[in-house]
Amino acid sequence: MVKIRKKVITALVVCFLAVIGAGAYFYVPEIFGDTVYPLKYPEIIKKYAVQYDVDPALVAAVILQESRFNPDAVSPKGATGLMQIMPATGAGIARNLGVSQYSLKDPETSIWFGTYYLKSKLDYYDGNVDAVLAAYNAGSGNADRWIRLGILGSIPFSETNNYVRKVKNYRTVYETMYADQLDITVNIELRQTTPEEEKSKVRGAIWTQIFQNVFSFGR
Repeated sequence: MVKIRKKVITALVVCFLAVIGAGAYFYVPEIFGDTVYPLKYPEIIKKYAVQYDVDPALVAAVILQESRFNPDAVSPKGATGLMQIMPATGAGIARNLGVSQYSLKDPETSIWFGTYYLKSKLDYYDGNVDAVLAAYNAGSGNADRWIRLGILGSIPFSETNNYVRKVKNYRTVYETMYADQLDITVNIELRQTTPEEEKSKVRGAIWTQIFQNVFSFGR
């Protein structure tokens, strides 16, 4: 009798955990979208992404990594705003854009300047996103040297290695989770499915990135 009760209890626990697990699988990605992967200022991001022909998911991913969408963020080195632009870099961008009065803490200005900067690097590096992100994090001089040495795929700076990997992971999350908000056309493979199959693939892509980010935390 005791063994039967134990079996029944075990079965109930397994069923309960299965229900919880299924619920987490279907709903946690949406929760993560509101917390771990927030999206703010989508209209501004889209505006300048279109203007400079830059992937809006890449812009959002850089913002997440740089400031977690905090417009008042200032780094110890002085990088400021959503996209953590250094004052000297901001001054150069302002001159190129013909802007005399600006604030790097203003969300629209930061996204404007940051997207412009990303576009300039995408053009310079012929669309090589790894090089662009390495330059954004460690400077173009370092990125150029790593390219010359053929070690862009194994950058000797762990901070920059992690930066490039994380931003690319975030980009995948944003282009799937926020495709509608950012007016992104999801990979054609996703579009050649039923709505439920599409949702499942998007959910799977998000979970993949969540696990990659969690297990790479602090590395």
